[in-house]
Amino acid sequence: MKRTTLAVPAVLVAIVALVAVGGATAKKPALSATPVFKLNLKGSQEVPPNKDQKGSAVGSVTFDLTRNSAGTITSGDVIFSFNYSFASAATVTAMHIHQGAKGATGAPVVGAVLSASDTADTDGVGNITSVVGGTSPATLQAILDNPRGYYVNLHTTAKPDGALRAQMHNPKKR
Repeated sequence: MKRTTLAVPAVLVAIVALVAVGGATAKKPALSATPVFKLNLKGSQEVPPNKDQKGSAVGSVTFDLTRNSAGTITSGDVIFSFNYSFASAATVTAMHIHQGAKGATGAPVVGAVLSASDTADTDGVGNITSVVGGTSPATLQAILDNPRGYYVNLHTTAKPDGALRAQMHNPKKR
């Protein structure tokens, strides 16, 4: 009986050692090539808050990234895709990612390229889809490192400094 009692702990130690060695050689999960920031833009999030222009925009900002073998971003596109709705006719003039914490304003670091079909809606309802290439890998990495330090906003002729806004947050990974 004493042999059996000693054998069981020895087998358990061997199994634990194999699991530990196997875990040590396991690869890290791959970094996402397409992080997606799902956002709900509102006038109340602007600085100062827009209380007189009723509207919202729901959509996403996607980073389509290329990384080298070390995982460093070497290039990437930023894809804006938003459905917006205002209470009346609206002319959208711009959509950007700005550097700035919640409650603060900051300079734009990535800007959507708008077409004529994006900008003027007589009913105030529309969609913006824009692919921005050539964004600096350092800018993309900075946003991924601290997404809460950035926000997305949509500008209109009625609110040229920003009509709708949402703070960025950790992206979903596809």
